[in-house]
Amino acid sequence: MANQVFYIPGLLPKVPGRFYFLFGKPIETKGKGEILEDRENANQLYLHIKSEVESCLAYLLKKREDDPYRSIIDRTVYRALRSPSNEVPAFDP
Repeated sequence: MANQVFYIPGLLPKVPGRFYFLFGKPIETKGKGEILEDRENANQLYLHIKSEVESCLAYLLKKREDDPYRSIIDRTVYRALRSPSNEVPAFDP
């Protein structure tokens, strides 16, 4: 508890960043109602879904670290040096 960072709300607003989205492959659950009746099978399905979500999040966190235009300053400079109608490049999934 002693290592927690203390934040005073409203003193310094956070600079907006980028949002990172990834839609993973669909997990078919239609017609699998009987699986949910068995606790072990339901747990296996839950663990499968959990691992898929965690891998998508890990991928996005890695891409966020590697993003050269993550900072609003970098994005502003990019748009100032190029036409304002140009979109700042996003990463390729």
